[in-house]
Amino acid sequence: MKMMVRCVFPRRIVLLTVAFAASCLPSAAFAEYHSSTDTAADVLDYIENERRAARENRLSEAQEQLVRDTAAMQAHLRQPMEDHLKPLPTAFEGDELFYDQVTGEFFARGSVKVTEIDNRRVLSDEIKGNALTQDVVVENEAHILQVTPGMARVDVHGWKLSYNYGTGIGKVEDASGKVNRQYISGKRIEVYPDRVIIHEGRATKCHAKTPDYSVSAERIEIYPNDKIVFYNSDFWLKKTRVGHRDKYTADIRPDHKDMPPFPSVKYTKSDGLIIEQDFTLPVAERLDFIPTLLVSTKKGVHGKAELRYGGHYGTLSLQYGYWQDNDDRWIRREPSLHYEFGYHFKDVPIGWGIKADHGRWYNDGIKSTHTYGKIGVYHDPIPLGNGAALSFAADYSVTKESYDRSRISGFSWSATLVKKFNDRLAAYGKYSYAQVYAGNSLFYYDVADYHRALYTGFSYQLTERDRFVCGTAYDIDRRTLGDVDYYWYHDMHCVQLVTRYRAKRDSWSVRLNFTPW
Repeated sequence: MKMMVRCVFPRRIVLLTVAFAASCLPSAAFAEYHSSTDTAADVLDYIENERRAARENRLSEAQEQLVRDTAAMQAHLRQPMEDHLKPLPTAFEGDELFYDQVTGEFFARGSVKVTEIDNRRVLSDEIKGNALTQDVVVENEAHILQVTPGMARVDVHGWKLSYNYGTGIGKVEDASGKVNRQYISGKRIEVYPDRVIIHEGRATKCHAKTPDYSVSAERIEIYPNDKIVFYNSDFWLKKTRVGHRDKYTADIRPDHKDMPPFPSVKYTKSDGLIIEQDFTLPVAERLDFIPTLLVSTKKGVHGKAELRYGGHYGTLSLQYGYWQDNDDRWIRREPSLHYEFGYHFKDVPIGWGIKADHGRWYNDGIKSTHTYGKIGVYHDPIPLGNGAALSFAADYSVTKESYDRSRISGFSWSATLVKKFNDRLAAYGKYSYAQVYAGNSLFYYDVADYHRALYTGFSYQLTERDRFVCGTAYDIDRRTLGDVDYYWYHDMHCVQLVTRYRAKRDSWSVRLNFTPW
């Protein structure tokens, strides 16, 4: 028996799991921004990271409409929906709908919209399938949406969709769109319960028609919350190929911060134009070899390499080569062991961490066996009301040098107050006492500039694409204004230009950051 329905057909058939098993697509790791500063301007890095996260997680108009429609469906349910209910309530909309209650076959034509109540939807001019075998077929163009909690967010257009929502296996051809934070495209996309395979595809976090950066590959395998494997891959800046790898693996585990496959570019007054490229080469589980090539127009070619192991009890690295801190100061490690561990308590707003170094350091004609250890504790920001928050941090450290047989030990601590006045303006003040600083350290590298200092500054959002930051450092011991730094952040498509001018030192730098919009 066949029947035709015009408007809505609320039969409980799980059709929309067609959102091509998006739950097995990964959530791309979010790249946090960390500013280079001597004026504690990194206190306001959260502003930049909030902006990036908001842009990455912003729903498309079609996804926002889907959320509104499913909310209306839930409001009209006659009884509460049980969590274990399968199949879920599904709404069919279209100009014509045919359904055979005996065979389970259905056919819909004319602005077809199939919406499952848990925020999944398929749109097309024609959709056919079978409710008993759980098969769905779209011969023409299909638009797939998903905003299901706990699963990947999907907004993808493709052709010739076939999918079985019982087995979770399907494919779609000539597809493009957005999955979580990645803009993807491919000649064919295959979906399995444990992975997604993209043939002759491309992936990027840049939404432009011609992305500022992207990775193309003959085959891309995505394993959720584990890794993405690119075979015969090319790396692109706009339309220019800048690199190639026969096989490239990106680690997307939630606890892993993977390095981008693209070079970083910056210009400083002291070093000139600097191009830096990291290569992450997996050696074994949780063990990576990371060589880095750095080319400077004023200082030539430098390099460094790191053998890094990341586990539940911290990160241990064997490091060799040239390293640079936030002040563009250099050190050569030949070699050095580095260890970091951090932990935040679940039930209290307190965290603690350990940091240690041991090895041969070299700079400005000085060679020394450098030994450093630090244990620190911090308190999460304490809300004070009206957009203000107060935080504290303290640590105990020991530094030893074989060069002059020196030993520096003691406590350091800081207190930071941040005030957000509105969506555009925020300010900060920080007091810091540093036991290890430039005045008593053998190596002027990655240490505080001042023994006791008062830092102040503010951030102002000039336009949607421009933000201005000013930071100052007051040397309490010398009673002088030690540093005044100015920052200008300018968004350009999917690249951000960060300009820093250090007024007291008459030095400036420009950096290009790849960003998620």
